[in-house]
Order: sequence, then structure tokens, then C-alpha cells
Amino acid sequence: MTFEALFVNPMGRTGRNPYVGGLAVLLATAAFYHFLVHAGRNGEWVLVTLLYPGFVLLARRLHDMGQAAWLLAAPLVLIAASVWMHMSGQQPQLYGPMCVAAVVVSVGFMIWGLVGKSQAEANKFGEPEAA
Repeated sequence: MTFEALFVNPMGRTGRNPYVGGLAVLLATAAFYHFLVHAGRNGEWVLVTLLYPGFVLLARRLHDMGQAAWLLAAPLVLIAASVWMHMSGQQPQLYGPMCVAAVVVSVGFMIWGLVGKSQAEANKFGEPEAA
């Protein structure tokens, strides 16, 4: 599977094994930037930029399970609200609970991608990937 298929093009399907590899790469990159490179707003914007490949990876995995990527609106709204609160300094009393909610929902979706069963036959999102 190519880089573009995993992280750039949300159309199509991604099986569990490429999903695990892609998720490991994204989580390692996010951890690297958060713990080692984090240099003010620049590091924060890099982490925000990593949301797109994460969205694509999970959208393709949901397609492989026969689900629509619209389900990702739930974690994306929570993440967007958390990022906005952090970057603008608005609503500091809600920032902590919003971050916790965003993390819990996002991790739930990641786990669903890990344990969800792929559809063996073609579905409305395309053919299953070749083994």
C-alpha cells in the first residue's frame, strides 16, 4: 500500500494490517513532536496538521468495515473545539473536559478500527485490498 493511499486519498479501503502500521507511524510522529520537538505554536500546528492523515487513515478503515466516514464528524468536532479553545484562550474552564472528551472519542474510534471486522466482499467503497 502506498503513502498516498494510506494518508492522502480518503476514497477506497484500508485493511486492518496496513491500518495498524499507518496508525503506529502517525502515533509515533505525534509523540515525537509532542515530547521532543514541541516548540511553541509551530509544534502545535504540526500536530494539528497530522489530523488530516489520521482522518484519511480512519476513513479508509471505516470504509473497509462498510461504514461511512461521516461518523468521524463526532471526534473531529470535539478536536476542532479543543484546538480552538487552546489556540484562542477562550473558555479555559471547558478546555480540560473538552480535551478529555476528544481523546476518549478519538481513541474509541481508533480501537474500533483495530478490532472491527473487514468486509471480505466488495462494498460501496470498492474492492477489498489484495493480500
